[in-house]
Amino acid sequence: MYLDLVEEGYEDIKFVGVNGYAYIDNDYHCMICDTPDECSNCTEERILPWVQDVPAIIIEEYDNQLDCEQNNLSWGVGEQIQWNLLDENECIESGYSWFHGQCIEFIYGCLEDVDIWGNWDITLRDLVIVNKQGYEVSRLNLTGNNPDPNSTCGENYQTIKDLIIGAR
Repeated sequence: MYLDLVEEGYEDIKFVGVNGYAYIDNDYHCMICDTPDECSNCTEERILPWVQDVPAIIIEEYDNQLDCEQNNLSWGVGEQIQWNLLDENECIESGYSWFHGQCIEFIYGCLEDVDIWGNWDITLRDLVIVNKQGYEVSRLNLTGNNPDPNSTCGENYQTIKDLIIGAR
């Protein structure tokens, strides 16, 4: 759908997937289809970006573990930065972690718990459409609304596409 929208001239529409924290330990390769030869649900690599929901934000006020914990907060990984241009050796030499063929830098800090899926009342496979100002304008669950253009004679696909275009 994204490629169709771009081909039709809608270059101001952006997509991103958010993997829920409850699924952080699950293998994500078939979700994002970066290994299509190993997945039964896709035939080519998906181009859409995705992020991992991590239920915390870094509190800048406390820059060391002792101060953080004395204020009843927790110290841990708050952000992950992916270094796409580094190979495995360069990654490890830079002090980063090599994980599932990707170079990841873990940023530690003082964390305050947040619940993104809870705050947005998200359930698995929800599609939330926001406008340019970041306000939610529509929501539907893709489990009952298969967006495949070959399913439901393309009705769901067109409905979702119209919702996205209308949010602009």
